[in-house]
Amino acid sequence: MYSLEGWIAALTIVLQWQNLGMIFGISLLGLIIGFLPGIGPLTALPLFLPITYAMQPGPALILLAVLYMSVTYGGSLSAILINTPGTGGSAATCIDGYPMSKQGKGATAIGISMMGSFIGGFIGLAGLIFVSPLIAEFAMKFQPAEFFMLAVLGLVLIAASTRGSIPKAFISGGFGALVSCVGMDLMTGHARFTFGSTYLLGGIPLIPLVIGLFAFGEIFTLVVGGSSTISETGEVSGSLIEGFMFPFRRLKTLIRSALIGLGIGIIPGEGSAVANFTAYLVESRMSKKGKEFGTGVPEGVLAPEASNNAAIMGALIPTLTLGIPGGGVAAVFLGGVMIHGLNPGFELFTRNIDILTILFCGLIVANFMLLIGGSILSRFVARVTIIPVSILGPAIIVMGIISTYAIRSQVFDVVATIVTGILAYFMRRYGFSVIPFLVAYILAPIAEESFFQATMLAGGGWASVLTFIMRPISATLFLLIILSLGVPAVKRYFARYR
Repeated sequence: MYSLEGWIAALTIVLQWQNLGMIFGISLLGLIIGFLPGIGPLTALPLFLPITYAMQPGPALILLAVLYMSVTYGGSLSAILINTPGTGGSAATCIDGYPMSKQGKGATAIGISMMGSFIGGFIGLAGLIFVSPLIAEFAMKFQPAEFFMLAVLGLVLIAASTRGSIPKAFISGGFGALVSCVGMDLMTGHARFTFGSTYLLGGIPLIPLVIGLFAFGEIFTLVVGGSSTISETGEVSGSLIEGFMFPFRRLKTLIRSALIGLGIGIIPGEGSAVANFTAYLVESRMSKKGKEFGTGVPEGVLAPEASNNAAIMGALIPTLTLGIPGGGVAAVFLGGVMIHGLNPGFELFTRNIDILTILFCGLIVANFMLLIGGSILSRFVARVTIIPVSILGPAIIVMGIISTYAIRSQVFDVVATIVTGILAYFMRRYGFSVIPFLVAYILAPIAEESFFQATMLAGGGWASVLTFIMRPISATLFLLIILSLGVPAVKRYFARYR
């Protein structure tokens, strides 16, 4: 399917100065856009889609794909430095990235993030280039029963995502699941917990919730606590080079997290936010430092960052091979593919293989460009952590309000963000982690919808519940859930016995 001559011809086109300039420019622009809270790739890509109409198919697809990558990349910078994930796919990075910034190691955390994303992106690219058809075929075996078990597995791992009281973690998670129920029931069409408000019919959006939980909640905590700067040391003492080297000392974490991101990315509807948290939860369970996660553990930055860039490549696999977008952003990308007269699937991988090879070469070059552009940008943005809170706090509040309002032009979104920020402050004050809240908010709707769909496909009734343990993949996930609950209990028993 691929030929050496085709790769050389594609690389020659990508290395033309105008295409290199476009890739570098879009990379920097995407990093800046991603740094702004709430303006994620789903907002950025539709704005740039009209620009691609007059372009050749290869460069047009490169532009959209690079923007997708760079905006996600930029969201990680704000997650680490100001506890404000620019995109949902960077939310888990806050958990340990921001504590590292508070310790004055913001530059190190950025270095870990950049190198983790760089290598994770290449692992995802390898899957996209060489095993796309095989991986896409496996992904299509995921039915509602498998989605339900995958979501439940994430909910079970909530206890691993937090330090301190496990009961408080489950209470926080239960509250997050309850908040996710606000709005129209997708299966029955009935309104739930809307209290007669038309605004709440659509539920509480993710971005206002994330900005409130992390950015506003942290600013309120800093102001009430009397902190002078985000960095508790008052300086930026971390090293970008030290951060670059860390992933090579944790290759198991790096590869495992990237593969998790790739696997979840190819499942339609899951997205980088689920991959981000899943990789973090798995690493917190498997690491010897599991109890320290949330205090600024470097592995807690590496795992979600390696996964979210791999998930981007994973989302493009069913998009290009089957014409089934792996998520909202992939759907926009699919639109960019089709407006240039390209048909996803067998035709794209045979008749238009030259265009596809140009896209792959462009993504390889863009990954290097992002590493270079991120290195340049990080030297300046890392100093955000030593700006006085009296200046930075109001700036973040204003930026958060503007970003929240700009998404849907809804005043109620701003109110939701402020209320969530106040809630997050009191949760922190009384020892309730916001992470289980957010994980449950994301996964509970997937579990609910998938459960009803699976039981209806199985014919309804109590007997239909057996479908969850009769299907091979679903049964395997069920076994993992049992092990996740049972292994820690067995370990505690033997520890007491010894």
